[in-house]
Amino acid sequence: MASDERSIQETIRRFREEKGLSQSNLSKLSGVDRGYINQLEHGKVHSITLRTARLLARGLGISADAFLRDHLRGDHHQETSEEILERLRLAQPVSVPVYTEFPIHAGDGVEPVEYVYRARTRPGPKNIEGYLISGDSMAPHVMDNDIVIVDRDGQIDNGDIVVALVRGRLHINWFKMIGGKPWLVSKYGGKIKFKECQVAALVIEVIRRLK
Repeated sequence: MASDERSIQETIRRFREEKGLSQSNLSKLSGVDRGYINQLEHGKVHSITLRTARLLARGLGISADAFLRDHLRGDHHQETSEEILERLRLAQPVSVPVYTEFPIHAGDGVEPVEYVYRARTRPGPKNIEGYLISGDSMAPHVMDNDIVIVDRDGQIDNGDIVVALVRGRLHINWFKMIGGKPWLVSKYGGKIKFKECQVAALVIEVIRRLK
């Protein structure tokens, strides 16, 4: 298929320029930090929360729906009905629930604290969720108040970062093979036997907010 999706930075810049707004103007109208808008427009941040998308849309004077769907470009070749259906399916934004506790089973009473919007250009993991991180045990790779996106079905390999539930507590560590055995290892050298994990999931993305 000849089409692709408009990036977040292209969408923000296009709407902002059409409205004749500077980054500072948009910051004042939306309440989103100007430095963060600049980072978005220069492609240094690739995912935004649904709340941020709504604030930017409000500042631009457009609906959140129009903002989120604009990344789909309009220049397409003569598509088959199957291609059109697939394009429309992929155009739907993905809302990822963000937790502070690990929900082991659906409906176990753990409620998300927010949702993160993720654009997609191709089919991605189906079993993904986010976690709000507290602490600096994985700094600078993952900082306090970062959101990590995990793939519950992802293959965990040596050296990957994982989120795990151990004795009822949420941990984020490296997965490492040491002496032929799997361990969870922190930057401070602390180790937890992987077999002690009740649940573990592969970290596939880190979302860092500036405010």
